Amino acid sequence: MIRPKKNNFVSAIYHSEELMNLFKIFHGDPLELAVLLGSYYGLRRSEIVGLKWEAIDFVQKTITIRHTVTQAMVDGKYKMIYKDRPKSKKSLRTLPLLGPFEAILSKLWKLQAENQKLCSSSYCMDYLDYIYVDHMGVLIKPNYITQHFQIVLRKNGLKSVRFHDLRHPYVKHTTKKYNSEKQKTQATKMDLIAWVFRFCIFNYSKRSWIL
Repeated sequence: MIRPKKNNFVSAIYHSEELMNLFKIFHGDPLELAVLLGSYYGLRRSEIVGLKWEAIDFVQKTITIRHTVTQAMVDGKYKMIYKDRPKSKKSLRTLPLLGPFEAILSKLWKLQAENQKLCSSSYCMDYLDYIYVDHMGVLIKPNYITQHFQIVLRKNGLKSVRFHDLRHPYVKHTTKKYNSEKQKTQATKMDLIAWVFRFCIFNYSKRSWIL
């Protein structure tokens, strides 16, 4: 009996034009922040959900990826798992905080403070350190990102990709094409500046951030 060969999974990616269309469709959606961070910075969903305010250095203009939040099935129920370390040593990294993203995060910080005052005792105080929370202060769940992303893709007739696949063009370009850390950092900055200024400046210059 011949054992069947295992089919290697081949991920699909969005090219620049498809990404711009994706950003427009997710504009104003609760998943917009995740889509932007996944596409521009190559963050995994666990890194996006695990992003804390302490990771943002508004003085040095950097974002440090070190904390993750995942979900796992425990006793028949999904449980949130918090780790103060990324997936691997290589995943522990510091990225440039570009102007458009600094503006988005600054508005989000103010919005969360306003929501906390408005909701008073009803506001969830468990996730004050985290960036990606809803208007009641509840942390956005990793599984929600995966599920809602697919729902929006199907609803709008977009090419089927995993949320994780958004980071592949970023990772391929910045980690495989260049050999030295200096070159990778420079390539990262160049790519981010080009993409961010094409989309973020236009869409966020006259609106407040809404999750």
